[in-house]
Amino acid sequence: MRFILGVLWGYYIRGRKRLLIITLAVFMMLMLLFCVVLPAIALSILGLDVMRERASRPPQTSVPSLVGLKYESAETQVHHSNLNIRILAHRYDVPDEPCTIIFQTPQAGERVSYGTVVGVVVSNREGDKAKQCSSH
Repeated sequence: MRFILGVLWGYYIRGRKRLLIITLAVFMMLMLLFCVVLPAIALSILGLDVMRERASRPPQTSVPSLVGLKYESAETQVHHSNLNIRILAHRYDVPDEPCTIIFQTPQAGERVSYGTVVGVVVSNREGDKAKQCSSH
């Protein structure tokens, strides 16, 4: 930088205004090229790469909140979100109505791919061991 300023000062002192203007124009063009144009091209390429990577991901949806719902209504809600549901366990020691969901995984609000299985734990009562919660 000091070298360029020295050259410019020398042109000015010697009265070579034309060389001064040409040198300044070339210097400004190089600065514009290296400080604006090349970074803009690099950022554009990076942006295209990010968009391409995002487009290659499978579609995602948000997991609905199922805790406290009956299994049948939860099953409908899960299918509307393009997900699947599976009973992981029955709990016989909880006072809730039979077939009420008391736990879910993944948790409500998480972003998951379409078709992901939402595992649930449902309540049951000792006397209702034979009762099936699924609508199948």
